Amino acid sequence: MSQWQEQRPSEEFYRVLDPDGNVVGEVPDVDEETLTRLYRTMVTSREFDEKTLRMQRRGEVSIVARATGEEAVSCGSAAALSEGDWCFPSYRQTPAAFYWGADMARAVAGLMGAEPETIDEHLPAEEEPPVSFTPVYVPLAVNVTNAVGSAMVDGFRGNDTVTMSYIGDGSTSQGDFHEALNFAGVFDAPAVTVCQNNQWAISVPAHRQTAAETFAQKAVAHGVPHDRVDGNDVLAVYAKSREHCERARNGEGAGFIEAVTYRMVEHNTADEESVYRDADEREYWEDRDPIDRFETFLLREGVLEEGDPERVREEVRDEIQAAVNEAREVPVSDPETMFEHHLHGESWARDHQRQELRAERNGENPFTDFTGEGLE
Repeated sequence: MSQWQEQRPSEEFYRVLDPDGNVVGEVPDVDEETLTRLYRTMVTSREFDEKTLRMQRRGEVSIVARATGEEAVSCGSAAALSEGDWCFPSYRQTPAAFYWGADMARAVAGLMGAEPETIDEHLPAEEEPPVSFTPVYVPLAVNVTNAVGSAMVDGFRGNDTVTMSYIGDGSTSQGDFHEALNFAGVFDAPAVTVCQNNQWAISVPAHRQTAAETFAQKAVAHGVPHDRVDGNDVLAVYAKSREHCERARNGEGAGFIEAVTYRMVEHNTADEESVYRDADEREYWEDRDPIDRFETFLLREGVLEEGDPERVREEVRDEIQAAVNEAREVPVSDPETMFEHHLHGESWARDHQRQELRAERNGENPFTDFTGEGLE
């Protein structure tokens, strides 16, 4: 038995569908329109990942963090939100944004390096999504802190809105996460935090960065109700997310969900996951693919008919290509815009980096030709 097999996560969690798509729990009350929307969104995210990966390999996109294998977590949880709610995503919640109608062309343009002002000018949003999404957060756990603060404001004002945020298993070791859950528990904030436990904090396995038996139990210390669900079962994620959203909306306070899933690909395209993971680990999780599982269930229930899966994939690929074509018409922003809108204003370090960039763009070697003249 490999070390990974000894350390693989317990399957003591809430589940509706087993890995073969069989019903083993109570199927939530959800209509066919929502079921097909969930399925189509998950497929869209998977195909979007593949397309943007190819674009990254060609140099059109600098870096991509894919949601492949984790689609059920953010899609199923976001589906439990309602119009007027808020979502504070991290960098792997593409399915959540697409479920609520995020403009794909605008998303691609952002990946290709266009700044928001340029995107707004060339691809103006036709309408605002029913759920408000903040810009994607990259600093770990900060989105959870901000989400709880936003939810507290809604609570103080008597609004019936819910705020959802996402965090990875590794990020639960950040102080921001615990501060956020403490405030959420003390002030009964209408905030639902979803831990996307994909087993790896980049190259560090879950069992090496926490001694807790589960991530769900971390909510106990903060007095926050919690659940642990099969993160590759979209119906299980949806059912428990809906319960926590309803509690929060009814003034009963915050909730925390650990969704046990797996990052089937690299952390991002700057990473090489084969260096630190075994092939048998990936094979184990490929047999639990969330899209295959849900597709089997929908075909068995008659929600999908034979031929529908491939038809959906072809339609989605066409939609993605059309979005990419639109995004390619948006001018790439001047790289120097990265130095704008900093909280602390001008600094020597920022001026130094700006001049290094200018030297490099002028065809000079910034490490030998840059003099730093004029810097104070």
